Amino acid sequence: MKASFLKKETSARTGSTGVLFRQMPTWWVTFFGYLLAVIFCRYNHWFFGTWFPPYLYEVFKNLRGLPTTWADLGLYWAERGFAVIAILSALYHQFWQIGTRYVLTEQEIRIENWFPVRRVTSIPLGAIRRYGYQQNWLALLLNFGTIEIDTASSSPVTLSNFPKPKLFLQNLKPSVETALQKRSSLEVN
Repeated sequence: MKASFLKKETSARTGSTGVLFRQMPTWWVTFFGYLLAVIFCRYNHWFFGTWFPPYLYEVFKNLRGLPTTWADLGLYWAERGFAVIAILSALYHQFWQIGTRYVLTEQEIRIENWFPVRRVTSIPLGAIRRYGYQQNWLALLLNFGTIEIDTASSSPVTLSNFPKPKLFLQNLKPSVETALQKRSSLEVN
């Protein structure tokens, strides 16, 4: 008896009962983040290695008392600093992507985010007034998009980089209609 009670408690805590849809953000956007970081690092090296130094040396010659070796140090650290920022931003997005889950259950939509801090947002299905999604041409081609859910309380909740948004909304529609029917029947009684 004790084992069955513990089993029910753990399933209630994890919310695994009644899960209709569970997804994480798409990997395509993370891949494009790394691709942009590599392209940025390449052009960053070209800018700080060939194009910008003659102008910077000319500025340092006109500023009396500043050695041109400071220009070399500035170029060296600026190039590395911008490259580190580009790579860290791609890593940040990847950790966000790995740590985010979108869960549709029979009662709610739950957004679980574990990076940079743990945050769980729950949207009861009865509170949803409007929903929809948008895709650009690349997202349409790779089958991901941004889902917007309006709860009529504050700004709409957006689910970024959501894979298969049309399938999610097809699963969401009957659940929202059922929740609204239950709510309207309770209001009548």
